[in-house]
Amino acid sequence: MNLTLLFWLDASLIFLAWLLCVLAFYRQHHGIHHYGERLLFLGLTLQLLYIVAAHVELGLNPFDSLAGLFLFGSLLVLLVYFTLDFYFSNRIFEVIFPPLTLFCMMLSLLLAGQDIATSGFLLGAPVFGKLILVVHAGLTMLGYLLFGVACLTSIYFLREESLIKQHSIHLMRNKGPSLGFLDRLNHGVIATGFLAITIGLLVGIAMKIITHEGANALSWRQGLPFAAWAVYAGFLLDRSLQGLSLKSSALWAICGFFVVAASFAYEINYLLTHLPQP
Repeated sequence: MNLTLLFWLDASLIFLAWLLCVLAFYRQHHGIHHYGERLLFLGLTLQLLYIVAAHVELGLNPFDSLAGLFLFGSLLVLLVYFTLDFYFSNRIFEVIFPPLTLFCMMLSLLLAGQDIATSGFLLGAPVFGKLILVVHAGLTMLGYLLFGVACLTSIYFLREESLIKQHSIHLMRNKGPSLGFLDRLNHGVIATGFLAITIGLLVGIAMKIITHEGANALSWRQGLPFAAWAVYAGFLLDRSLQGLSLKSSALWAICGFFVVAASFAYEINYLLTHLPQP
């Protein structure tokens, strides 16, 4: 199988689907939206086929290299999109998620050959090591991705609220999602992301215990993910006990994502600069 051709075919298909979805979003055209959504689903199918083929023919494991990790991330973005679209159907998702998928796909090419160096853990836990690694990395990425969705949703919320207060748009004529819908989506996404990153972090600690690799001192690599966890734990606790205003919830979600982005950027920088090259 020609993997290069399959990769670029999938990327082109997702890009075309995104263009149709953007056109449908601004033109409110149901027919164009229908074709764009179907093309995105076809892109998801080709993405699965490519990942399986790359694993079979090249031995590319999603959690052995940065290329595989970002390729898995691109698939995860599409899966999150279709899940959110099922429970919170709104065309704004189709404008945001496809380019994020393409971004992850392009990074998988740019970072080809960069190892994550997980062999030490896999040797220490040969039976369940790979499964635990998949759970840790997959759930942590899912949590980060959902926090990113909450951030984008919150930015859109603040923009709509500002326009309504300035009487730039009328509530009866506004075709976008309501402020209440955005707030419910924001809370649900953060709660799900918090659950995912909590399990991911606990599994990561278990990996250290299994391989007897305790940290001599707390580093930014360990501290930033826990700082992100603490921010969203505080958000959920404060909202449950006191009830935050819609605007406060949006601002909290945006500020929290800065910690998440810093954690993700530091992790990638660490992998690129500290780990041995193949």
